[in-house]
Amino acid sequence: MILLCVLASLATGCDDAKSVRHLPHIGNTPYQVDSILITYANNPERALKLLDSAVMLGNISEYRGKVIRAKIYSKSLKEQLQDSAILICQALLSHDSVRNEPAEQESILDLLIAASRGKHDFEQYMRWATQKAELCQQQGEVTEHWRMEAEIGMLMTHLGQVDEGLKKLDETISHLDSPGSIDRMDAFIIAVKRKISVLNDLERYAEVIPLAQRTLDRLDHYEQHPKDYAEDSYRLSWSDNPSDRNRYLDFSRAQAWGFMAHAHALLSEEGEVNSEKNLRPAGNKQSQAADAQKAREYLFLFDNSNYGKTFSARRMIAPAQMELGMYDEALATYDEVERRMAGDTLNEDYAIILRSRAKAAHAKGRIAEAYDFQKRYAALFKVVSDSLHRSEAHDYAARYHAQEQQLMIQENEAEAERSRIVSIAIAVVAMLAIAFALYFFRQKRIVSEKNQALVRMINSTPSEPKEMLGEEERKEERKENAQQMFGIIDSTIRSERLYANTALQRQDICERFGISRHTLNELFSQHTDGLSFPQYINNIRLREALHLLSEKPDMTLTAIASEVGFTPANLREQFKQKYGMSPAEYRQNL
Repeated sequence: MILLCVLASLATGCDDAKSVRHLPHIGNTPYQVDSILITYANNPERALKLLDSAVMLGNISEYRGKVIRAKIYSKSLKEQLQDSAILICQALLSHDSVRNEPAEQESILDLLIAASRGKHDFEQYMRWATQKAELCQQQGEVTEHWRMEAEIGMLMTHLGQVDEGLKKLDETISHLDSPGSIDRMDAFIIAVKRKISVLNDLERYAEVIPLAQRTLDRLDHYEQHPKDYAEDSYRLSWSDNPSDRNRYLDFSRAQAWGFMAHAHALLSEEGEVNSEKNLRPAGNKQSQAADAQKAREYLFLFDNSNYGKTFSARRMIAPAQMELGMYDEALATYDEVERRMAGDTLNEDYAIILRSRAKAAHAKGRIAEAYDFQKRYAALFKVVSDSLHRSEAHDYAARYHAQEQQLMIQENEAEAERSRIVSIAIAVVAMLAIAFALYFFRQKRIVSEKNQALVRMINSTPSEPKEMLGEEERKEERKENAQQMFGIIDSTIRSERLYANTALQRQDICERFGISRHTLNELFSQHTDGLSFPQYINNIRLREALHLLSEKPDMTLTAIASEVGFTPANLREQFKQKYGMSPAEYRQNL
């Protein structure tokens, strides 16, 4: 560790001295995961540059860099970038860090689901959602499994199985519609949203309103009876800050208001159309006016929420403004959406905006402007439609773009390497000296420990010559020596907290004590009731985690995981597997 710190400081000392003084600690740099994703919201190109720099500086591993790049691409409206995200994620599924870690598999599948959803590729969407549902079921993640069942139900309706899909959605909503945990409430809200999207596609708007109201009722119940909900949601468990919880509630409640505003607006317009065609009795105009008034009330609530000011919220609410005849407000919203799209307009979303603009302009009597928007819409729609039929070329373009990004990273790395050659040349002598010193002291320590172990073995050996001992005595002697050696190893691992190193390997212990892997395996088999080395280490980590959970209630789960040598995901998985509950549940029931 000392050597790595010296290497980092010497390697950046000459050419980037100002940066080092400005960013004295790695944790304070902008080249971190959170900083990159926050930057993406306002400046995607800047976020990618930060990501490249973070990978080159070593703040983020190459694997993690690929995951973040895929996450950024999956959020884009550009289909080419969405395809790049899918290609990166498909490659990551075969990576060792993913194949052996169910939590990582879930994260990659989530990105594949997001990218497929953005492309409206329902077949691929179904493939990844089904794969994640099976993985969650295997891992015993019941709530997350039902969350995926809601996705599958929605996709079934898109793929022509409307009745079956609605039945699965109803089953999921019914199963999740009860208190118990924040995670279950969140899954319930998502299942409701998936059914609402289906009902909107089927133009069954009257059914949307009571369904959205169930979301509001569940949120109200949570705020009134928080003790009925276990703190187990991955959306909220990472934070103890009340503002994060309020932001989540604001987001969920605002979306429900948006759904209700849109449904009432469509019912109002539907009533007006029916009235004009003499399909609706004149007396029902009162109901039509009531729908319009309700739509405006929910629209007011939506606009005054924090979520209502975001990019996705403005895209969501603009159609409701159009249905209510609020054309000036709708045009202002579309102006804002276009600014935030920042030129990313070669897609179906922008085509819909052009069509809506044409309708609004026509309603305002601006016929020439409406004609211009309609013509642009037709031209863009043709381009977008044609692109869907060029899948092979599109796939090639996506692959080329991914390779281009990789080459750009390599070029940046090469340039950075050239700029450091002089400083590294000056630093190499110092590094070699430090490395030699570390090696010398480590070897001296190993020899000392081996000698101490040998002294204990000699002192415990009977004075009679070995040839005078019988077979039973020799077996007993070997057993005692093995027990002493295991005791030394066990004591060292615990007293020096070697288990807290997440990268601890069996070979590290073998080299430390100068023994073979076979000998180490035999020691652990004889003195730990048959536990393997990883199982033995995990047991120590879990016992230490239990101690910290009970003795340090203010310590976060992330800090505890780091303290005992786990990642947060591994701590949660190993703890639940051994004790039958999550760390959060254990702490809650102390």
